[in-house]
Amino acid sequence: MLVSIIIPTSNGESTLSEVLNSIAVQDYKQIEVIIIDNGSKDRSYEIVQKFIKEVDFSVRYFRFENKLGHAGAINEGLKRAKGDIIMILHDDIKLGERNWISSMLKIFERKEVGVSSSLFVTYPDRLKGINKVFSYIYILGWHKLVEMPIQEVAYTGLNNDLVRREIIEKIGALDNTYPYSMHDIDFSEKVRRLGYKIILNPKVHVEHLLSFYQRNLKSHFIKAWQYGFPSTLILRRYGYLPNLDNFLFFIYSLIFILSFFVNFNILLILSVIISLLSIPLEQPNFYNKNKFVIRVEKLSISYIAGIILYTLFRNLFFIALGVSVIFYRALKSSIIAYKELNSKKISFQVFLFYFLWNFVNGAAVFAGIFKFLLTHDKAK
Repeated sequence: MLVSIIIPTSNGESTLSEVLNSIAVQDYKQIEVIIIDNGSKDRSYEIVQKFIKEVDFSVRYFRFENKLGHAGAINEGLKRAKGDIIMILHDDIKLGERNWISSMLKIFERKEVGVSSSLFVTYPDRLKGINKVFSYIYILGWHKLVEMPIQEVAYTGLNNDLVRREIIEKIGALDNTYPYSMHDIDFSEKVRRLGYKIILNPKVHVEHLLSFYQRNLKSHFIKAWQYGFPSTLILRRYGYLPNLDNFLFFIYSLIFILSFFVNFNILLILSVIISLLSIPLEQPNFYNKNKFVIRVEKLSISYIAGIILYTLFRNLFFIALGVSVIFYRALKSSIIAYKELNSKKISFQVFLFYFLWNFVNGAAVFAGIFKFLLTHDKAK
């Protein structure tokens, strides 16, 4: 069975060699590699040419001068793929085991499986500078290898995934309405609506090396905006809102400011309405836990905190509604960072930047309303 490995890349010279080498040592050899270069200005071409000379399987390289976006680059790879199984791999994600591909292929012995991902690991102690901090804020995945069963999940990240070709043929090209994010959630929804399962295989893992675009403070806040801005695109299509907690953080911060100028009771009624509306907007849980229970638990925590702060200064009630969940996560992440890295400085930075990153992300969700919720949806 031929596996077509599609690697979108853009200025990936710092990680691309490691990624390609992790493919070269695989025990499964019926593969082809298709590299779609998204307008790189670095040495990516030279790295690929050197790799081609060292391996005995097909490697094809296609360079595009104009930025295609992540989904657009994957689509170019899909046009050229010949395999029965399509593998999508980021240019900063390294296969962790020599039997990664063969282990993942075993999952497809079950006919109902449409997509499979592996354990996604980012090792903070292998990162440098500010990246250590942000590995505890938004970079998804685990910080070490963990034991867990093979299980069904709600989403694929389209970054270390195997997909049946028949699914691609039924769904068609990935949606590239917004070039930076949300195409993975959109794709996952379409897969599940076709009746296929998305499976997490934690028996093997990938290591996230962090791309060229995640190397400084500014780049991380750009990611906060990019990940939040198209959230209402998913709301429009599927009835729930990714990044909902961050959106509420931003909205209740605005209401807190308004509380100094607008009647408190009016804002209180508005806040209760927003809270009730948030219940059906909760995103389906990755591990398929009941999303309504999760949202009610979050609201309960927020309102308990709100009542406590109300006794100190009533306007703080609105801050509590927005910040309680974020505060809990920031504190938890900060504690985990200290336990793992034994650094008070990094722990403090995690706590501080957690609020800032999530606020920017929430503001981006709000801004996206005017782009994706109130305009025509050009879904593909």
